[in-house]
Amino acid sequence: MTVSEVVNKLAMEQALALGDLDTLPTCRRYIQMALTIGRDHFNDQMNEIIVYDLDGNEIYRFKGIREAGRQLNIDTSHIRRVIRGDRHSHLGFIFRKDKELVPARESA
Repeated sequence: MTVSEVVNKLAMEQALALGDLDTLPTCRRYIQMALTIGRDHFNDQMNEIIVYDLDGNEIYRFKGIREAGRQLNIDTSHIRRVIRGDRHSHLGFIFRKDKELVPARESA
């Protein structure tokens, strides 16, 4: 299913839920705008970072590496080394990117 097919399907469902098919173009436009904004603002630095303790228990979630470093007062280079697998942990923390939250990039 292409992006435009998904947008059309969602817009139709929204217009039907509103009970007014005249809103279909407006629904379609808002969905397209939301998708565009989401794709334009997405980059690799915005992957959610999950922080685990050494026992594997999740203890924190951050929107990115910079936020994790700032909140935990850890240099981001240490976080990146753990994520890359160069180190197992740093200061008792294990850092992982949440790959399930990363949308697949479309081929242009």
